[in-house]
Amino acid sequence: MRALRQRTRGFTLIELLVVIAIIAILVALLLPAVQRAREAANRTRCESNLKQLVLAMHNYHDTHTCFPPGMITTRIPATIDVTPAGARTVDATEPIDNRLGLGLHGMSWMFHILPYVEQDNVYQVWRPQLNVYGNSNQTLDVTWTRTGAPALADIPGFYCPSRRGKMGRTGEFSHNYYLDTFASAPLPTGPIISGGTDYAGCSGSGLVFAHPTTGLRAAFDLTPEQIQYHTRTPSPAASFNQIGQNLGILTVNSSVRMGDIKDGTSQTIMITEAERFSNLRQVQPRQPNQFACDGWAWGSPATLFSTQYGPNQMLDFESAGGSHGDTIIVALSDGSARKITKSIGLSVWQSLGNMSGGIPAGNF
Repeated sequence: MRALRQRTRGFTLIELLVVIAIIAILVALLLPAVQRAREAANRTRCESNLKQLVLAMHNYHDTHTCFPPGMITTRIPATIDVTPAGARTVDATEPIDNRLGLGLHGMSWMFHILPYVEQDNVYQVWRPQLNVYGNSNQTLDVTWTRTGAPALADIPGFYCPSRRGKMGRTGEFSHNYYLDTFASAPLPTGPIISGGTDYAGCSGSGLVFAHPTTGLRAAFDLTPEQIQYHTRTPSPAASFNQIGQNLGILTVNSSVRMGDIKDGTSQTIMITEAERFSNLRQVQPRQPNQFACDGWAWGSPATLFSTQYGPNQMLDFESAGGSHGDTIIVALSDGSARKITKSIGLSVWQSLGNMSGGIPAGNF
């Protein structure tokens, strides 16, 4: 008598489709929750980054009795016109200052706090006799071809984790001018694709960087006389009409003390997330005398912002803007960090950018 063979019954096609549909529904339900959890974690890390930056600023203040300058540049002793044409005028008797020295393009406030964010190794290899451009150009020092130019160092805490972990391409968000009047300034040997930042210090509520005719996102090769004229003196002839009561903590060659923050440290923004236009390279292609960079070392729109416009509005390149939905994270001068909705009133936002405007922001 033949033994009866048992047949193993498998899934029918309909049953398989039902199982797949159930799995797809579960994934669709769980994915938003996972994304929200990931964004919450990134937002917490971004807030932690800002707290570390403002803490480093306070530690710098404890050591030097003032906060670092928003942008530092040297004085070139020459009478220079403040018109756009004059902005390109240089002193031929000091070509080193104009081309490769500190006078061409000054370091940002982020450079000065490197020792306070566990980046003393980058700080120590910096060549102080050269400007940022020189410290990002590997042809100027043979050791940099082996160890990397210091201005190109990627520092994780300078990036917002919701936005990126490194520079995705050359000058992803901004262009900086280099001075080429002598037609012999050496270009970088390769693209600048590292050393970026997503955070910026507050210069106040007025214009910080702009071009009077083209509107290009760029910082000019201005001397302190020119920049101070533009940022501190109201004048119809100047394109940067930021007057004294509109100043923030981090301006050109500034040395602000804690006592200078008259509106209160809990009412004054020190650092926040910077607005970044992802399509800048298409909207504003690189011009002559420019190379692209949005690095932490540059005293430029890469590291300075204004509260002239509201956050996350995509209206101006020097505005604040985050990658956290309807909110932006700010670090206040008292050392705290908090979220602010992008719908905050413009007058309140502008007051938060000024350190001694005489109009406290109040509750926000």
